[in-house]
Amino acid sequence: MNAFIYNAKRFVLYNRTIIEQSLLQLYCSALIFAPEKSIIQATFKSLILSWIEKKSKVPAYWNALLQTLEGHSDSVNSVAFSLNGKQVISGSYNKTVQLWDAATEILVQMLKGHSGSVNSVAFSFDSKQVISGSRDKTI
Repeated sequence: MNAFIYNAKRFVLYNRTIIEQSLLQLYCSALIFAPEKSIIQATFKSLILSWIEKKSKVPAYWNALLQTLEGHSDSVNSVAFSLNGKQVISGSYNKTVQLWDAATEILVQMLKGHSGSVNSVAFSFDSKQVISGSRDKTI
């Protein structure tokens, strides 16, 4: 059962955008892109409508990628997880620090103020504060 739940989580994370925009089309649009040998594909393959044709080859197994956070307009220099694993912070050449919800991939807050690229970011031990170091020689 744990393997099924893990596989279902990967399926939902991988197809989050499709699910958010058109939940009722989940089996029609997302399921056909699940890896061929995944538990989700094997369990629900019979629910794929017969008129749907697979146009592209999907991988046999899930790859290592679990989530992708997008939002910086330039290269990311530093990333850190909070100790409780609930948040992610990132620092970029675009001079911003971004705080993310790790479970939902939602940008919680963008911090601006550095006049140079952000080279390092970290959480406090209690995960209530963040710190960043910049090329502008400020913290």
